[in-house]
This record gives sequence, structure tokens and C-alpha cells, in this order.
Amino acid sequence: MTQRELEVLTVEECYALLKTAAVGRLVYQDVLGPVAVPVNFALAGRDVVFRVEGGAKRAAMEQPILAFEVDLVDSHQHAGWSVLLRGKGRELPVEEVPQLLRDLHGQFPRPWATGVHNVWLQLTPTVVTGRLLGAEHSVLVF
Repeated sequence: MTQRELEVLTVEECYALLKTAAVGRLVYQDVLGPVAVPVNFALAGRDVVFRVEGGAKRAAMEQPILAFEVDLVDSHQHAGWSVLLRGKGRELPVEEVPQLLRDLHGQFPRPWATGVHNVWLQLTPTVVTGRLLGAEHSVLVF
């Protein structure tokens, strides 16, 4: 039997992996406790930006700390990676959106759900961590 070594990623490696993804999970507290909801996102420098209609994700921006998780799992190869960002969220004022769109160079998040997603939210991370399932090692099983 083989298992993979768990490698800790640098911040730069985390951002390189984030650039390959389009969907992550916003993690916040609602009335029932912790919740993780998928959102399409883009990177604006080191910040995560995404668009919503409003609702719970918009309200979550008022919480003192949020998390954002992105991963890739290959269950057939027993491989994958995970990046976790923790930080402060905010709703972008409408007057900041035109500059954001220019900075994103056409790589803005495109929501999959129907509706008008004209509220832009931003998470500015203070902590960035990541892990990768690396090299395989043989393990004896008794």
C-alpha cells in the first residue's frame, strides 16, 4: 500500500494554485453555525473577489473574520491540494468596481447561478496556508 507525504505550501505556491481555479468556498457563520458555500472567484492581487445578488454572503462580510477555501482532489490518484485564506471581508463600493474590472483584465468571476450578481465582495487575507499531497511512500500494513 502507498500513501502520500503531506507537504506544506509557501504563500507563493498557494497563490500559484489559486490562479488555476475558478470556484472556492466562502466560509462564515450563519444562524445554524459554520457554513461553506461555493462561489466563482477571481484574484485581484492577493485579494479574492466574487459577485453575489445579496443575501447571506453579503451579510457575512460584516463578520470579524472569514475563510475562503479552494482545493483540487483526484480520488483516483489519491492526490490533491488545498489552500485556505483567512481574513476580513467587505462589500466593494460601486465607485471602486470600474477600477477593479480594469485590474482584472477580463478575468472577472462569472457566476453560474441565474440572477443579477451586481454586488462585489472582497476578502483580504491575513493568513494564507496550503497543503499538497506529495510523493508516494510504501507503507506496510499488518
